[in-house]
Amino acid sequence: MGGDLKTQVASLIRASRTGRGMTQEDLADRANLSVQSISALENAKYLPALDTLVDLVEILGLDVTEVVSQSHVPEHRLSQEAKAKSLLRRLDDDLLLVAVRQLEALVEHAERVDKSRKRP
Repeated sequence: MGGDLKTQVASLIRASRTGRGMTQEDLADRANLSVQSISALENAKYLPALDTLVDLVEILGLDVTEVVSQSHVPEHRLSQEAKAKSLLRRLDDDLLLVAVRQLEALVEHAERVDKSRKRP
């Protein structure tokens, strides 16, 4: 993502919205904003007022600190993380536990593979 705050916010809002399968119209309706406002925000034309930003990040399942601390994360990764977060929220507690265990196993496997590739 870009370095300035407008670009960071724009990219994270867009990635989170698309990761949750929402259209700009869906987000605009839920946030009581116009589609044009959402579009302008996602194109880094402006930074929303703090209360609007708080509303948007709550709708998207984020928090404000997450929005301003993601400058180093590429947009495609943010989109996938937002999609994963959205899918996990749809699970009941038992299935969430299963999903977390599967993710842990996947990460452990990936780390082992990565380690074995680094050995001479």
